[in-house]
Amino acid sequence: MIFIYVVVIFSSAMLFGEIAERLNQPNIIGELLGGIIVGPIAYGIFSLILSPDHSFFEYWRPEIVESEIKVLIEIGMVMVMLIAGLGTELEDLIASGRYSILPAIFGVIIPFTLGYSIGIFFDYSTITALFIGASLSITAVAVSAKTLLDLKKLRSRIGVTILGAAIIDDVLGLIILSVLLSLVHGETFSFVGILIIVLKSIGFLFIAVKLGGYLLPKILRYRLRFGKEMRLGMVLLIVLIFSILARISGLHEMIGAFIVGMLLKKVLTEGEIDNLVTWGLGFFTPLFFGWIGFAVTFSSVLSLLMAVILAAAIIGKVLGCGIGAYISGLSPKESTAVGVGMNGRGAVELVLAGVGLEFGIIQQDLFSIIVFMAFFTTIITPIALKMTLRSAEKDKKHKKRG
Repeated sequence: MIFIYVVVIFSSAMLFGEIAERLNQPNIIGELLGGIIVGPIAYGIFSLILSPDHSFFEYWRPEIVESEIKVLIEIGMVMVMLIAGLGTELEDLIASGRYSILPAIFGVIIPFTLGYSIGIFFDYSTITALFIGASLSITAVAVSAKTLLDLKKLRSRIGVTILGAAIIDDVLGLIILSVLLSLVHGETFSFVGILIIVLKSIGFLFIAVKLGGYLLPKILRYRLRFGKEMRLGMVLLIVLIFSILARISGLHEMIGAFIVGMLLKKVLTEGEIDNLVTWGLGFFTPLFFGWIGFAVTFSSVLSLLMAVILAAAIIGKVLGCGIGAYISGLSPKESTAVGVGMNGRGAVELVLAGVGLEFGIIQQDLFSIIVFMAFFTTIITPIALKMTLRSAEKDKKHKKRG
């Protein structure tokens, strides 16, 4: 079954991704749509023509498919961020630091507050309201990175600001997730525990950049003596090691892949980088984003609560990150683009929602709403980001002429 799942999701995502490109849209839109077509849409169509006890419904549920291809999905996330790192200059990211901190902080505080307030207003318990707030506050860095890659804006000021803010957002999201999980397990809130998380995360980022920047050129100095297969294997091994170290430090594996991608950019030849990008974009990223579309659920979402949560998610993230970017010195249109680029959600939200469902903190209807919110913000981010980037560029050119 694993081969059937991969063939169906991958081929649909690849086909519609190509169609999206021909329509001058980011191909991530087509990849997501391809997943929806072979996932919930196909499920709905077959439910009209097949009996409820047909074996199709047993094998075509998202949770069953995920259990079979979970490893490939996780590798897909890592490859997306590796490719984003290969297209980003470390110096640009560091230089954008002053633009990234406030968007990340405001982009967590405002949607978290809105989500918590919504939970209290709809008479949910405090812990459930906290889960809603957390689900609104975390950014899916892979979505932003892939969109910027499609639009060739990774190295723009807006692009590096979004990526920098997304990394900080990941650390903040980790802290929120750790606090909520401790509350779920009945543990007491600990500032010392939070401090340890922050120090481990900062420590990994600092050591990875400094030590990795020193060691990688030495380790890979003699790689050209080997065949291309051996060179590719060495590079992938390094990527996996950095991903593991990121996870040990408490960060997502994607952050490790992104950091090592920036460091490898200075070491690898253009041909080697092209091989990695082709390999990643040719298979893993269509499968990953196709899976996101496949896994979306449309049940329990046609409600007032869904509309309120979705509005709060979009307004909170765009407004929060936008305000932070504007205070940091970006123009109003650039700030809007940063807010839009940070609006996508993804894996961390789904993990958080899954934990909440498992421990009875949220019920199936609220779980479905959070999953749909994550999907909807993911699919609108590339479209909206393309529009806002274009507007920001026109504004910049107009000012130069003036």
